[in-house]
Amino acid sequence: MRTRGRPVTLSEDDLLAAARDVFLERGLDATTVEIAERAGISESVIFHRYKTKEALFLAVFDRELVLPEVFEHLASAVGKGEIAEHLFALGSGVVELSQSVLPFMMMAFSSPTKLHQCHDRMRKPHTIRLKMVRLLSGYFEAEVRLDRLRAVDPEILARTFLGGVQHYVMSDFLERSADGLPLAAGTYLRGLIDILLEGAAALPIVHRPARPRRTRR
Repeated sequence: MRTRGRPVTLSEDDLLAAARDVFLERGLDATTVEIAERAGISESVIFHRYKTKEALFLAVFDRELVLPEVFEHLASAVGKGEIAEHLFALGSGVVELSQSVLPFMMMAFSSPTKLHQCHDRMRKPHTIRLKMVRLLSGYFEAEVRLDRLRAVDPEILARTFLGGVQHYVMSDFLERSADGLPLAAGTYLRGLIDILLEGAAALPIVHRPARPRRTRR
């Protein structure tokens, strides 16, 4: 019985990590031969685990798309500490996640004929995104009940925050070379959170009646 190249000793995570690096360097022109060479395995090992290059690409994408751990601790953060600091930690996690998956999303959207399965999947709401909206909405709703936030629609607040963070990453990815006003992620997040929590409208001027002057006797 013929063996499939050398014995398979490479972990699945190491194989996907190697594939990720090659895809990022070569885009969809990357070949399974190049990926196998990077991983130090036979190409036949790749096709034993993944029937097509597209299946391998999709596995790499799924590996990158992991819910930031900070979202898992939102329920225990309700009523504790500063809301702004919780949002900064959440925003930093979303920035890191978005920067990780965006290049693969752009590859899939730019070549729907080559990666039709990936393209079709990415056109649908992903379970991770829905979970982030749900968890963040629940956090905001709980803070509203504690009167730490005014009564606003928690889902709108969650979608506004997540959308603002993802817009930053998208703009930075697409316009980095042409953007004349670059902002560090931390600076952007602090500003976004401040506007979200405090608002941008000027406070109304309160007119107080003038104090009567004292008359000299």
